Amino acid sequence: MATRAQDIPHVDYVAQLTRHIASVPGFRSDWHKRGSIAIVIRLVLPDGEGKYPVFDVSRYGMNKTPASLVQAVHGFLGAPGFENGRMQILFIQRAKYPRDPWSGHIGFPGGKREPEDGSDKVTAERETKEELGLDLTDVCRYVHLGRLDDLCAYAMFTNIILAVSAQVYLQIVQCTPEMTLSAEVASVHWIDFGQVLKGIDRPARPFSPGYRAIPVDIASRMFPKWRESQPLWYRGFWCLFGKFYYTVLPLEYTEKDSIVRTAQQVPVPDELETITSRPEPAADRSGELKDLSWKYGDIRFSSDRELYLWGLSLCILSNLVDLSLPVPPASLNPSYTSVASPWPQMDRYLWGDVNFMLNAAHRLVWGPYRRKPWFIRVQERKDKAANTTTRLVGNNRDYFQAHFITLRAAFIVSCALKTWILWMSGRAISRLVHKAFQWIQ
Repeated sequence: MATRAQDIPHVDYVAQLTRHIASVPGFRSDWHKRGSIAIVIRLVLPDGEGKYPVFDVSRYGMNKTPASLVQAVHGFLGAPGFENGRMQILFIQRAKYPRDPWSGHIGFPGGKREPEDGSDKVTAERETKEELGLDLTDVCRYVHLGRLDDLCAYAMFTNIILAVSAQVYLQIVQCTPEMTLSAEVASVHWIDFGQVLKGIDRPARPFSPGYRAIPVDIASRMFPKWRESQPLWYRGFWCLFGKFYYTVLPLEYTEKDSIVRTAQQVPVPDELETITSRPEPAADRSGELKDLSWKYGDIRFSSDRELYLWGLSLCILSNLVDLSLPVPPASLNPSYTSVASPWPQMDRYLWGDVNFMLNAAHRLVWGPYRRKPWFIRVQERKDKAANTTTRLVGNNRDYFQAHFITLRAAFIVSCALKTWILWMSGRAISRLVHKAFQWIQ
């Protein structure tokens, strides 16, 4: 009998995450343009249940090794009082800013790496301090658990524009320090991990009643400049390709665990002036949110009770969930693939055959047993100049790259089948017309 993911104590997820991060180091991309984000985790005790345990900082601080970190965290989690603790993850909504490609999106605190930053960890800590006022370097409040695999942000499906490093931190005190939101952040939300686990117990199926998606024009992604310079060609490609439907993970939040930036907190400079508030995005019967322009200027990625997580941030969260599962995925839900699944879908009426091939290959190419920690990939990177070889252990297959490779193959097969069907239909119609003329004569 399958176990519900939401029935497993949250401390077990934190303990397993710590073990996996310590035992299988995160993969680091060699892409030169880099950014870092901070995933901050805390455990909240139900009201009136026990005293918050004390983390033995000295035990870990004297010998900072992965083994000592695991022992210290396990001692902290195993203290009486954490049996019913609830795991929460810190999310932010970025402010509306025309020059920000992630304007208004839901994600994690972080930003681009600066030349003076000594490491990706330093970048994550600096950006979190600037955006939220949280000092993640305070060892009396936060412990750095490690890093996840780097993920890449793409333009035009294949061109890498940024490698993103995810640094994971555990809050070891009960009360979170007061946060002061910068002009880059619209709001902060602590989301209960149970909201994420719903994606395991009830996986989304493409275009089903519970499926939530954000539609994005494919033409606006592939040929953005044609919108002004070649409007007829752009319209033709728009009609031909339709839209991509990116999977959305809705996360319910509470007012008690949220902070919304006000004008009194940090004055907003003129160049960072946010767009005025818009109506909340309503979901139609197909589960779609509001349609987007390629600059995402006409949508808010949250409602009065939900955050809509998608894209790169959802893939980062999916990697975190993979490392957190204390039991094999099949024992939770045999139909579960990932909380980021399914892959982006094409128009179900124009390209339903492509979607069928994508979804059929999805579990084989990017299933739970094809990713860390259940599947460990070893890759060798050779440096011809230095005549050295580096072994890279634990690199996950990239979510969007795997999707594009599969999509390209499915699209070619679909076009070939459609061409063959049209050719055969043309021949059949030609024969019928020829016979009709013979009959008339």
